[in-house]
Amino acid sequence: MTKNYLEIPEELYNKLSDYAENDQLSIRLENQQILLENPKINHTNKQNLALHYFIVPSLASGIIALLIFLSTNHPQIAFTGSRHLSVASLSIILSTLFGFLGFIWTYLRKSCDLSKSKFKIFRETLTLSVAYTSISFAVQIIFWYIIGKTFSGVTFDPFTAGFLVLVFVGIIFYFLISAALSVTLPNLILLLFTTFIGGILVSMATNNQKDWWQHNFSFLGTGEATQHWQFNITLIFSALILLTITDFLFAEFSKSSLYNYKFKIIRVFYILIALLIAFVGIFPAQSWTMPIHNNSAFGLVAVVLIMIIFLKWLVPTISKEFLALSWTALIALTLSAVAFMGIHYLSLTVFEIIAFAIAFTWLVMFINSLRGIIQEGNEWQVKLLQK
Repeated sequence: MTKNYLEIPEELYNKLSDYAENDQLSIRLENQQILLENPKINHTNKQNLALHYFIVPSLASGIIALLIFLSTNHPQIAFTGSRHLSVASLSIILSTLFGFLGFIWTYLRKSCDLSKSKFKIFRETLTLSVAYTSISFAVQIIFWYIIGKTFSGVTFDPFTAGFLVLVFVGIIFYFLISAALSVTLPNLILLLFTTFIGGILVSMATNNQKDWWQHNFSFLGTGEATQHWQFNITLIFSALILLTITDFLFAEFSKSSLYNYKFKIIRVFYILIALLIAFVGIFPAQSWTMPIHNNSAFGLVAVVLIMIIFLKWLVPTISKEFLALSWTALIALTLSAVAFMGIHYLSLTVFEIIAFAIAFTWLVMFINSLRGIIQEGNEWQVKLLQK
């Protein structure tokens, strides 16, 4: 009888032994990738877990909606609209509430075995739950706006309306539970972009009539701006997400043989940058907070410049392409500063937008470059044998 073997390096064997159950591993093919797992971890667990978790909240939301609809004594319940309680309004409220609590509970169960401090787990859980719930809330607002325009005037009896609430809450809850079970570094980077860009664009749009761009970019966070809390909260939560990304990235990096004191310095830089971004939001550009706001904003750009200047020393294995891109970013930041402060070609608003966009984009791209270095350090050559 022919036996087939897989010859692997000793270093890889030692790593796999940490995941093995009684020296056994399961192997499966997924998306043109070969995955080795602990046999007790079935790849359908996440799907089944999400299905199990979303049934009870969905049923509860349907019952709550039905009781509320019946208590209004209206024979027909609007699909959308604000005339009285509608399917849309209760779906948004209940899915946001149940989704937020469900995300927290699921993520805490997932993170209970991680070697992180309780404070870090609490910070990550609260940050991610608010971020993902906010995104689902925004998506629902857009969805129901379109539905309202498409099915204007549609109504249902209370029982049908309650069932529809159950369905819509179930869909959102399933998405949030699945997200809590699948938090990865690429997902966090996408979350950071979505939160930051989305929040800034909303702040710009809501202040369009006030011609905010004639003042400065930081005007969006001042008391004179419309709903200035959106701009400040966006910065604060972006900073918290960046801290979470930093924890995920360097927790993975610390397991690599490449990890050394230079990467600890990079980690400190990222923590400092996250704090400076948060300070820009916590201390608006007004009255006594102006010096802190300005110093935090300039400090953010200064830290990015320092990282670029010492990039080759910090990460000797960094690719030439990213190194060239980094120096291009450095030149662009320098030229924009000269154009603003030197020859007054750029306005303060344009300078702030350019500087912040370049710094933010470079930080995210640098994270991806570090991920690439980690992945390169976790590659081994194996050989198939047949005897």
